[in-house]
Amino acid sequence: MKTLLITLLTASFLLSCNKDDDKPIAEIDKLPPATQTGANTAGCLVNGEAFMPKGNVQGGNLVLNYFGTDFTFGIGQKSSNEPLKSIGIFLDQLIEPLVVNQVYVLNSKFLENPEKAGIYSIGSPSPPNTNFYETNETITGELLITHHDFDNAILSGTFWFDAINSEGEIVEVREGRFDVQY
Repeated sequence: MKTLLITLLTASFLLSCNKDDDKPIAEIDKLPPATQTGANTAGCLVNGEAFMPKGNVQGGNLVLNYFGTDFTFGIGQKSSNEPLKSIGIFLDQLIEPLVVNQVYVLNSKFLENPEKAGIYSIGSPSPPNTNFYETNETITGELLITHHDFDNAILSGTFWFDAINSEGEIVEVREGRFDVQY
C-alpha cells in the first residue's frame, strides 16, 4: 500500500511538471493585446524586440493627443542604465477628423513636413543624427485607426513603419498597437 501511494504521488508530481515553463516567451507575446476599451496600453516590435511604455519619462511614457485634425502618439521607454528610446507618429493638418478603418500612410520627414511621419529615436537627438530615424517619401509605414469612441475620448489602432537615419540604417517597427484615452 505504501509503495502504491509513493508511486501515485510520484506520477502525479511528474505529470504536473510542464516542459513549456522553460520555453522563452516570443517577443510578440510580450506585447499588450489589441483592445478597444481605453485600456491605456501600447506596444510594438522594434527590429523584432518588444517595445512598450516603461520608466519615468518626462511628459509621460505613453502619450496620445488628438485635436480633430492633429494627432500625436508616442511611446517612451527609459531604463536606469540606458538612454530614452521613443516611438512617435504624427498626423498634422488632416483635412478631416480621423476615420475608423482608414489607412494613413506615414511618408513624410518629421522636421520637414510632419503631416504624416513616423520616428524612432535613442537619446532624444534631432536630425541629422545616427540615433534619429524617420520615415520619408520612400521609407514609409501605415497607421490604421480601428476604433474611435468620441464620447469617451478613446482611440485604438495599429501601426507599422520603417525609418531611416542619416547614415542610411533602417529600423523596422512592426505589429504596433495602441488603445488609449486622449
